[in-house]
Amino acid sequence: MPWFAKGGKISKKILMRSFLFIFLLLQICLSNHSTGEDWSEFKDKHFVVYYTMSEDESWARVLLQKAEEYYDRIALEIGYSRYSNFWTWEDRVKIIIFADQKTYLQKTGQPKWSTGYSNRDSQLFKSRVIVTYHQENDFIDGLLPHEISHLILRDFIGFDRQIPLWFDEGVAQLNEANKKILADTLMKKLVKQNQFIPFEVLTTRDIRQETDSKKAIRFYLESVSVVDFLIKEYGHSAFGDLCRGLKDGKDIEDAIRGAYSGSIDSIVSLQEQWVKYMQKQ
Repeated sequence: MPWFAKGGKISKKILMRSFLFIFLLLQICLSNHSTGEDWSEFKDKHFVVYYTMSEDESWARVLLQKAEEYYDRIALEIGYSRYSNFWTWEDRVKIIIFADQKTYLQKTGQPKWSTGYSNRDSQLFKSRVIVTYHQENDFIDGLLPHEISHLILRDFIGFDRQIPLWFDEGVAQLNEANKKILADTLMKKLVKQNQFIPFEVLTTRDIRQETDSKKAIRFYLESVSVVDFLIKEYGHSAFGDLCRGLKDGKDIEDAIRGAYSGSIDSIVSLQEQWVKYMQKQ
């Protein structure tokens, strides 16, 4: 999630992340002689991948190729690609690959369960970064598209705009492998049992501190299901208009009303249309 200054002052958390980002860039731009790390890189149109181990070269190439594919797909889905040619040349996103999890955790200070993260506060850093380590899990098919989606959405809408968490996380999950299939399967059952989260609750809920994993899973799967429904039923162009409404400062209900005039005029109406859609599947 983005980090913002509160009350006109920059928080300690923001300063810590600023120092971390600068430290990482210094490591990349200069050889770290104290640790023997020398960074190699691959560049494409929107991303630059940095890695340290020669055996990571093939993984870095695959990661770069997939990142470019995700960028094109995600930008098209949310209507981002219509308005400008972002993330090129010096604005390319930096993907930093540490050699292993131990080094990644030592250098970044992330919690032990972390497999990667992104920093999206372009107001502070004038850049974007995704940090991870060489791993054989689902990073490329899971976390990578998730974080790229967050970055694109926030670039499109604006880092200072307040949007519901379900919308942000729904967009972020669109290109995660098998996530939409899983969401369809579960949400059909929950709709049939009338056990889904009411949209008026979904729109105001912040699930990030939830300790009940079942509630958290339901929140995330319902979020991606609703976003997927809007794109499938009404198209990429209308979804882009929805994002533009949010960018212009509208709240989610006004933005929906403007983008889907004549079809959806409120959060309650969105729920009704989504329920009908799920019942037909």
